[in-house]
Amino acid sequence: MKIDMILRVRDVPGMLINALGPISGHGGNIVSVTHSRAEKDLVSLHVSFKVNDESSLELIKKALESQKVRVAEIKVEGRKYYLKKSLSFVLIGHVIDSDIQDTIDRINKVGVVSGLEVVMPSPDEKSSVLMEAEIDEKHYAKLIKVVSDICSEKDFLLIRSL
Repeated sequence: MKIDMILRVRDVPGMLINALGPISGHGGNIVSVTHSRAEKDLVSLHVSFKVNDESSLELIKKALESQKVRVAEIKVEGRKYYLKKSLSFVLIGHVIDSDIQDTIDRINKVGVVSGLEVVMPSPDEKSSVLMEAEIDEKHYAKLIKVVSDICSEKDFLLIRSL
């Protein structure tokens, strides 16, 4: 099977080998690799390779994710197999005091919280939390509902990206 994969890695030494190692380590025969520094701290890699079967592809995908390599898109024989989307949003309210771990755990049941920044002026004031969550495209609407439900339940103001 011919696989085209788009990966996102941090722009630090050693990340390219971390991204390619699991592919060859699980039987993938790499045909081509191109990269670009389109984003500030991330490098986008387009890797084409061949594998024998879908189970090998799943092993590669899991190994990449365990190496902290973001798998953004997978095409098998030119057809979309997997597409990951990111959703960035800001929660404003008593986010820390309203059990931020519960909020993260509930989001992680649908997607994965991949980034978190907190601004908390004082314990008595409302905090602002910028979260980035990654989700398989087919679960995107469910993630938006989960975040909206959390905000309604915990009285947070939600500002989300378009």
